[in-house]
Amino acid sequence: MPWFKCFMEGENFPGQLIGETSPIGFYTTRFIEASSPNEAEKFVLEKLKTEEELTLPTGSAKPTNAKVYFERIEEVPSHAVGSNGGFTFFVMGT
Repeated sequence: MPWFKCFMEGENFPGQLIGETSPIGFYTTRFIEASSPNEAEKFVLEKLKTEEELTLPTGSAKPTNAKVYFERIEEVPSHAVGSNGGFTFFVMGT
């Protein structure tokens, strides 16, 4: 099965994830083994929902307008697969 490199941007996530009061966004890249780009997108979204860095503190309201965009999904050879993890966060509007 081929590997895919997924470049993503998130918008309007709660700032409290990183100690901010304003909504935040993020950039991240994930690698996933899948049969197609569409399947890669589906699998990455499922995994992203369980990542600790995006888990809200207990009792926090879930955002209603948070979105994740796939800027690019490209097939890569298995030797080019990198690690999955990390986010570059930013305050929305800055």
